Amino acid sequence: MYFLTACLIVVVLSAAISLRRCRLLSRNPQGRLAVFLPAFCSGACALGLIGFQRLQGPQESGSLTTTYLLMLVVSFFGGWFLGIIGGLPDKKLP
Repeated sequence: MYFLTACLIVVVLSAAISLRRCRLLSRNPQGRLAVFLPAFCSGACALGLIGFQRLQGPQESGSLTTTYLLMLVVSFFGGWFLGIIGGLPDKKLP
């Protein structure tokens, strides 16, 4: 129960920070690329955790810990994605 609450907190905080960062950085071309930096970092962490879990083999306690860490990384990525979607500029239809 507490872990799911922690995942929800991570999603909300990362969405709020991503939304603010997207609105500030999307004004210039270099800023648009900087908005995607957290996605690359969380992707690298997720791939590292998946590789670590594969190297560990079938262990009960290590596998559970790695799964929890992977869930936190995915929660961060989900919140980042929601913040980016919320911070996209509105295009007016003709």
